[in-house]
Amino acid sequence: MPALPLLHASLTLGAILSMLAGVLFLRRRWQRRSDARPQHLAVGWLLIAAGGMAMVLSWRPELGLAHGLLAFSLMGYLVVFAGADYRSARLRAVRETSLAPQARRTNWARGTAKAFLAIVLSGVAAIGLGIAFALAMPLEIHDRVVLGGLLVPVLWGGGMAWTLCDARLLRATGVLLAVSAISYGVAFLPGLFS
Repeated sequence: MPALPLLHASLTLGAILSMLAGVLFLRRRWQRRSDARPQHLAVGWLLIAAGGMAMVLSWRPELGLAHGLLAFSLMGYLVVFAGADYRSARLRAVRETSLAPQARRTNWARGTAKAFLAIVLSGVAAIGLGIAFALAMPLEIHDRVVLGGLLVPVLWGGGMAWTLCDARLLRATGVLLAVSAISYGVAFLPGLFS
């Protein structure tokens, strides 16, 4: 009976060492791409596959596959971490200019138009996309309604932020109108023709 745990441990250790050697071969191939031989690539992947098979033999197939993928990932991180190049940060000269936006003269009409686009038209577009999602996606009805409802405030906030940041009002208006028309068309036109 004591031979089984020893065999299990030796297979696991052999699998980990095989995967480490395979990752090192792949790393060597990556570092010397110009003069590397294709054998390094083949040997690296064969060692990784052999380590994966040893993991599957050592553990049950479900656990062996999970442990093998975990060991492969950890060996990859270990090799990358060992070969990392750490550099000291260089201080940059302080810039004389500030990164603040340009001061523009605003007028009452432009501010009102931006507010209308950000609040009303972004909301209409977001609600249209939420309704289109809730009606057209191939999910259960409860999932569609919940996801469509959760999308509306996120899309509305994104539309508001984009509209307020965009300097061109006509472009924002055109995009929001197009999104609204397409989303409401997707949501309600199939019902009209059926």
